[in-house]
Amino acid sequence: MTSRENLVASGQMVNQKLNFFRWKPDQDALDPHVPALVFLHGMGGTGQIWRSIAALLEDSFDCIAPDQRGHGKSRPVKPEESEKFHAEDYAKDIQQLLSDLGIQRYLLIGHSMGVRTALALARMDSARVAGIIAVDIGITSLWGGGMGLPLAHFIEHLPRQFPNRSEMKEYLFGHCPDPAIAQYLSAVALKLPDQPESFGFPFDHEALIRTIHQAHEAPLQNWVFEILQHSIPIYFLRGANSKVWLKEDYENQKTTLLHPALHFEEWENCGHGLPFEQRIRFIGFVRKVARELK
Repeated sequence: MTSRENLVASGQMVNQKLNFFRWKPDQDALDPHVPALVFLHGMGGTGQIWRSIAALLEDSFDCIAPDQRGHGKSRPVKPEESEKFHAEDYAKDIQQLLSDLGIQRYLLIGHSMGVRTALALARMDSARVAGIIAVDIGITSLWGGGMGLPLAHFIEHLPRQFPNRSEMKEYLFGHCPDPAIAQYLSAVALKLPDQPESFGFPFDHEALIRTIHQAHEAPLQNWVFEILQHSIPIYFLRGANSKVWLKEDYENQKTTLLHPALHFEEWENCGHGLPFEQRIRFIGFVRKVARELK
């Protein structure tokens, strides 16, 4: 198994724009008919957040998890692109990375913001996309649900650093509009290299604010209809306790958007953090879908 450090370094050489993580078996153990798994993190996350999920898939699948623009080590964004945080801008980055890596066929697994990236990418690269697993974001409401403006306000006022983890968590859970998002941000927070006792976040704050404000420009429902014309299956998963993808929006989408390639599931005992709150079940679901797409 190639080390993660070597894979990250090669990612930076292959694609100057994006850092990425890659976990996979030896080449002779990889089934060439099974699509690669491309994991797209939510807003504020990094590719590394998928590590615990890829750990139980890497023996059978080629798992690729980029840091999307403005996130993780894929920052800062070039000055000429500092205004570009539309879903299609994110998608172009991923398309270029996968082309550089020679990935011929892949299953997109997007969480939250990553769903927008996945849908935009599937329109651009329909010949190579085997399917989409879209986790906890709607397509019929602005911003994908009920968190748009409250989340933008929270990010705009989020301090860039905290003196310690306990104060950071107290702030997150006291101010974030969704406890699941607070937990997510707490998980990705890290010690600042120049101030080892302080904690910050692996993203560009301005990039996140622009991403939120540009999110409503993505016509997700129209994109879904375009993707379905290519018979690409889309699996929508909602956490029953989610405050991001509202229940009424989910029910409306499920009953009005009907197509043989469109699938909906609502999972109990989890919220917006479905992949991580129901990790073992989610891994089984990804494995099942990928095998069915052989």
